[in-house]
Amino acid sequence: MSKTKGGLRRVLRLAGWNALLLIAGLALIGLAGETWLRLKGPFMTVHYSDVFVADVGLLLRPRTEVRWTNRADFWTVSRTNSLGFPDREPPSPARAAESCHIAVIGDSFVDAREVPISEKFHVRLEEMAARELPALDVTTSAFGKRSTGQINQLAWYDQYVRHLRPRVVVLVFVPNDFVNNFPILMSLTYGFDPDHWPYVSAERAEDGGFRLRPPDPDYRRFRLPILHPPVPQWRSAVERSISPSWFWTWLNEEGSQLTGAGENSYYLERVARLELLSRFPAYAPLLDERQPVKTLTRLLAEGLVSTGVFRLLAEENGGPLYTETLAFTALALDEFKKRAERDGAALVILASHRMRRVPDGGGALARLNELASERRIPVVDHGDFINARGAEPRDAEWAHDNHWNLAGHRWAAEALLEYLKQNQGVCE
Repeated sequence: MSKTKGGLRRVLRLAGWNALLLIAGLALIGLAGETWLRLKGPFMTVHYSDVFVADVGLLLRPRTEVRWTNRADFWTVSRTNSLGFPDREPPSPARAAESCHIAVIGDSFVDAREVPISEKFHVRLEEMAARELPALDVTTSAFGKRSTGQINQLAWYDQYVRHLRPRVVVLVFVPNDFVNNFPILMSLTYGFDPDHWPYVSAERAEDGGFRLRPPDPDYRRFRLPILHPPVPQWRSAVERSISPSWFWTWLNEEGSQLTGAGENSYYLERVARLELLSRFPAYAPLLDERQPVKTLTRLLAEGLVSTGVFRLLAEENGGPLYTETLAFTALALDEFKKRAERDGAALVILASHRMRRVPDGGGALARLNELASERRIPVVDHGDFINARGAEPRDAEWAHDNHWNLAGHRWAAEALLEYLKQNQGVCE
């Protein structure tokens, strides 16, 4: 019996030492990982604050710090101006009116949190024009926010741009603008009720035309239900307690990417939202056909819904859902064209390099060119400009992020400068 007890004690002692060594090893790995990540970059998580502005919608909070990182390519700290855009202060109306003022409007490619404000393409354009076209006296300002389309951005023109009396208005167009202009598809991604949007949006009127809707300050009350399983309280408490750890944050995200857990969660949630939206009387005719719903569900399984729409645009799908997607973007261009002509400004589209990078065989870019040509809006092709210089469009983006890197911003500035050189009359 004593030998049995002695053997058990040795086994328990050995197991205890093994457990202690395992805990010590994990602690050393965690300490090494934490040290490595903290030496690699100045911060680990993004930080910004949104605020709802009446008649405009969601913007970044004015005069606040924005920290942005993908933990691999960039760690950028900038500040928003008095309007809530990550940019310099716009010039005074008097200064803008006496210069050739260029107002740039767009989504995350204009927001451009990935680079310092001094490196953004509109700032570079102003500097280049001062050297090469000093007689034009070019000034610039930028109005951009992530996850918006041209319809959402109309309020920025009305509230912030028009009084600057710009000579040129540049719309930066990226492939997901087709999605962002269409409330139903945006709702699949962000969970907003398409009838209660936090930005200016559009809807079909009774006569078949369109009408614009102001942003809804109560949009949060109408969000689509959370459809994924709730996180247990104990897990939330544990995650909150270890959230300050950079290594844990990195490990959690890398694990989600390796297992596909994050993508599966997004897919299931968007498929469920698709089912919810198909019950809305106004949208049932667009979503009640077997083929569009089946196609969208398949595309949701493959990735973001926006990527699927690019592919559908290339496939000449004539279904009502995709016809409406184009119609809403056409409406956005019509509204900007009407405003620019009324105010004596030249309207120009800068087509991002992403228009040539999405896996759709050029369909998104072809549709944009068709819509712009019908409205006599010139298109400056960022990707084509890059190709003409012996580079590839992929050289314009970060290694781990598809937004413009420093070269992408420089090429965008040079492409617009080339437009100015060939169309100096727009500044008269």
